[in-house]
Amino acid sequence: MEHNRSEHTYINPDGLKDAQSIGYNHGIVANGTFYMAGQVAMDEHNEIVGDDIETQARKVYENVGKLLEAIDKDFDDVVKVTTYIIDPHERYFNGYKKVYMETFEPPYPCHTVLGVHQLAHEEYLLEVEIEVPVSE
Repeated sequence: MEHNRSEHTYINPDGLKDAQSIGYNHGIVANGTFYMAGQVAMDEHNEIVGDDIETQARKVYENVGKLLEAIDKDFDDVVKVTTYIIDPHERYFNGYKKVYMETFEPPYPCHTVLGVHQLAHEEYLLEVEIEVPVSE
């Protein structure tokens, strides 16, 4: 199947690290859906923000918010959240869930939480991806 990349919109807003310099895009709108690369607790200067789950979760969702703003959407438009979390039995209920519940309101999006052994950097405690329907 041939893939026409000209029909994609690439989303790389200011305030996030330079993803294209290391081989990816923060987000892509394709076929009426916004797809997002996993967001971690990193600022635009490539510095990790926080060493606890609540602080990192706040930074992650701040980054997600910048992406949503770039496509004229907000958290109410999110239909799917996937969270990868180190030690979910401890961290989900002791920090992450609080931030998630402050970020989203009923009716909540679909949400999958996956416990992982390790993420791309040893200091990352979570990584979040979202999907949002959009009009192209």
